[in-house]
Amino acid sequence: MTPVPRQDPAFERALAECAREPIHVIGAVQPPGVLLAYHRRDLRILAASANAVELFDAGDLAGLLHQPLDHFLDRTALDAINAVLARGDAGASQYACSTNAGLSGSLYDVSTHADGDLVHVELEPSGLGQPLQGGHAMVADLDAAAGGPGFLPGIARQVQRISGYDRVMVYRFLPDYSGEVVAEALSGGLASYDGLRYPASDIPPQARALYLRNRVRVIADVDATPQPVMQSPELAAPLDMSFDVLRAVSPVHLQYLRNMGVRASMSISLVVDGRLWGLVACHHGAPRPVGAHQRAALEMVGRHASMILDAHELRERARADAVRRSQRDALEGRLHRAADPAALLPTVMDLVVGAVDADGVAVCRNGAWHVHGAVPDSEGLAHALAWAGTQGHSGAAATAHGTDWHPDPPLAACGLFALPLGQGRGGWLLLFRREQRQTLRWAGRPDRPFQIDPDGTRIGPRASFDAWEEDVHATSAPWSGRDFEFARRLRMILERYVPADEGDTCGEGEGDAADVDAPMRRWDAREQAERLRRLAELLDGASPDRARLQRMRGLLAQMEEELGALADAPDGAVP
Repeated sequence: MTPVPRQDPAFERALAECAREPIHVIGAVQPPGVLLAYHRRDLRILAASANAVELFDAGDLAGLLHQPLDHFLDRTALDAINAVLARGDAGASQYACSTNAGLSGSLYDVSTHADGDLVHVELEPSGLGQPLQGGHAMVADLDAAAGGPGFLPGIARQVQRISGYDRVMVYRFLPDYSGEVVAEALSGGLASYDGLRYPASDIPPQARALYLRNRVRVIADVDATPQPVMQSPELAAPLDMSFDVLRAVSPVHLQYLRNMGVRASMSISLVVDGRLWGLVACHHGAPRPVGAHQRAALEMVGRHASMILDAHELRERARADAVRRSQRDALEGRLHRAADPAALLPTVMDLVVGAVDADGVAVCRNGAWHVHGAVPDSEGLAHALAWAGTQGHSGAAATAHGTDWHPDPPLAACGLFALPLGQGRGGWLLLFRREQRQTLRWAGRPDRPFQIDPDGTRIGPRASFDAWEEDVHATSAPWSGRDFEFARRLRMILERYVPADEGDTCGEGEGDAADVDAPMRRWDAREQAERLRRLAELLDGASPDRARLQRMRGLLAQMEEELGALADAPDGAVP
């Protein structure tokens, strides 16, 4: 195989091929685990891994398919499986019980989950892997480090301590889905990857989706021979193995791990506000199985770390939002009290830029510019306006790359956010961000993440993960969804008090003012509802002490009273 540069059309084909790989229907399991899938109503087995034939001494596949599950598992195991299913928890397989299975009566751990009318049952030999020690102490240690600089390194150290993997990394996804190792604990002979970045193609979209569904993913031995899953013709589609913990691994990813010198891996998902924040990625230089009990304990650790990250992010976001909200409210108050808001605008541009996360702002109104902070010169503003015009007048457009809109972008204002004012009648709100010059250290060349056969029929991962440096210029911090929200709120204020068309009025009289205020009130209500949703999710996963619960009851009672008064008030009225 030869490396494929990013500019080569073969790269785009390889990237598309990788993203299309249907890893959720891979059709095989990792041995020595065994998979059975049966119909929930009549208990008939409709799919089974090939090694199930040997375990149950069925002779051949026909001796398994369409047979009732209770021919192979005893009533105690079936009752335990039904107890898990009765909880109605959607998602990955959950441990049900340990039972004797097969002619030899060996002890197996049983995990299960339902997928529509099919029930998946996974059996793993009991006693696999090393017992985990200190899980509860680890949770206490994470609580103690929460919010501090030692939190992420603490996750890596603690997971390594209780799991024994040679290399444990905290890997954070960036807005473009590339990732960076932000903390690492290392032992054994594996190389350090601390501080290295990885291109988004290393973890394609369908793999990221599965990490959200399965919070712990174990690859016990990259060289183990996968056991194919045979299924009944009654199943019209390939068996969906999204939630199977024994699901086999893409050959491309297995080769990726071999190229790293890794024989076993484990990933623990870190999920913040429903999105994949990152992974605790664990590598080992030898095969390393992890049993059902260990997976459950590590999932608990991952969920607790995710809750701490979520709470920290929510707290930091609330603080930053409060600062911008105060600037926006001050701006609106000044414009509302002004006899001539348009004349006042040039004197309050500091409040305009303070209402958003930007280094400079330019407002184009009736052909005139009002600017504040780090903004381009007049020629640069012309380039920015020309680019904004090509993005359409119906919504916002943003880029962190200065070369997207200027042939020689100014370093003080290379990131651009453009928002039309007055339904595209000529007014514009332009926000700018300074250059963030960086030297990125990649694990291998990011422009050559694949190798491909000479005939182009097979792709494979890159062979080298040696650090490769890239100097990044003329690029600002990326614009986030939150930036879009605050910019749109700022636009509402500007359009209300300083319309682009002098013929427009701001709505004289109380009735008109209320109509103009309605979109802002609805936006604020949605924001509060979103904050309440996230707080409810955090509370659901927390274990507060009695005193804190008592304080929360009081706060919730006040909130219920306020929300009740709001619901009883006439539409648009303030109780």
